[in-house]
Amino acid sequence: MSPFRRERPPVCLGPLASLPEDVPTRVGTSPPVAILRHGDTVHVFEDRCPHAGAILSRGTLTNEHLTCPAHKATFEIATGRSLGPIPCRPLRTYKSWTENNLVYHSPSPRPTRKSNASPCPNQP
Repeated sequence: MSPFRRERPPVCLGPLASLPEDVPTRVGTSPPVAILRHGDTVHVFEDRCPHAGAILSRGTLTNEHLTCPAHKATFEIATGRSLGPIPCRPLRTYKSWTENNLVYHSPSPRPTRKSNASPCPNQP
């Protein structure tokens, strides 16, 4: 076995023009992620709420804040930061980019900053 860690290849999410604007959309990757296109900017984040596992792409989007449909936990889409009202770990986000009009994301989540929020009750 090689002592070097092999990077997994980026994940292609499809053409930028095919992504709906300002609508969180679930992508059936493993693990499932959601994508949100806002103009030419695309955000990719885990599609399960860290609090109770609800599907976040079914949530409500307001000013780039996504609210979980189950218990109203709210997250900042760009950073994954938990905004309350339930103290929770940050949402995992993924680096994304557009190349030749195709959208890609890194297979590994970005490192999260430590939060002063307490661990999520009922965290799956």
